[in-house]
Amino acid sequence: MAIATSYDITSVQGAREDLSDQLKRVSPEVCPVFSTLKQSKAPRALLTEWMVDSLGEPVFATPPVDGADLSFSGSFTDQISSRVRMGNRIQQVQRPYAVSRLADKIDVAGPQSNLYGASAAKSLVLLKTDIEAAICSGNRPQTGTSSVGDMLGGLRHWTDPTATIGVFDTAAKQEFRSVSGSRFTTSGTTMPTEAELRTLVQNVYEAGGKSVGYTLYCGPLLVNAITDFSRASATAVGGAGNPTFNQSVGDGSLSLSITSWISDYGRIDVVPSLFIGRGSGTAIDNTARKAGLLIPKDDTVSLKTLDGVGTVELPDVGGGGRRGFAEWCGTVCVLNARALGSVV
Repeated sequence: MAIATSYDITSVQGAREDLSDQLKRVSPEVCPVFSTLKQSKAPRALLTEWMVDSLGEPVFATPPVDGADLSFSGSFTDQISSRVRMGNRIQQVQRPYAVSRLADKIDVAGPQSNLYGASAAKSLVLLKTDIEAAICSGNRPQTGTSSVGDMLGGLRHWTDPTATIGVFDTAAKQEFRSVSGSRFTTSGTTMPTEAELRTLVQNVYEAGGKSVGYTLYCGPLLVNAITDFSRASATAVGGAGNPTFNQSVGDGSLSLSITSWISDYGRIDVVPSLFIGRGSGTAIDNTARKAGLLIPKDDTVSLKTLDGVGTVELPDVGGGGRRGFAEWCGTVCVLNARALGSVV
């Protein structure tokens, strides 16, 4: 006897589809650096600049003799000559989108049935990841031409203690680079030990002289390495000299993650990031997984935004459909590169 089954009744016979109005993005979109950096005064030119100065070393070995006159040929010092002008280029970041007139009229599944609105919303999310990767990159500032736009200098460039080009293209500017010992370079799968990371923070403190607290933005492998400083790994390894910690598990929870490290030079919050050291248009790789940026919690690093994140709708001139783009225009301002550290 013939029987209709679920395998035989297809869309041809009228079987309906069950497509819910759910849409889940499956790619990372959290941008902690862009979200947490302070905003400073908006720039007024394509090159935004600021002044830096140094104090020199303390001098007290030759106290003045009471009643002696100062020598006009040698007793006075020019305290302004040590100033240096630093700066960064303003960069535009754009994500264009377009939807044809007919596609904009049809009914589609998803939380936003309007394809143009959905395209604009997605472009804003993509734009945020673009900005995050740009400000965390190792790109050097680039002056725009008729064929290529201006590019900002990223934080991996600002934290390079050996840079002689880009931001630090003169001997005077190189005096204000991140100091030697403020950057740990990973080798293969070798990540910094607790002692090595502590030394890095010490070098940054000695150069900046502040215990204001820091945020350490980390790729996944660096996050794992810092967690390995915890009692879990120390106990598991069982080597000589490993410390012993007491873990309270009265509520049935065992915490094995380090999200904040109270160092000798201030509190360091450990924040995971997937966009440090990412190349443009490239997936996350070991460079990004091992990367880290140590940034003070004061105004040392800030964003200077010429125009906020937003969308611009263009007129449908040719009749093909609605078009627009999401855009941000700004740069990153580093008042004191000596106060920064990095892991590369």
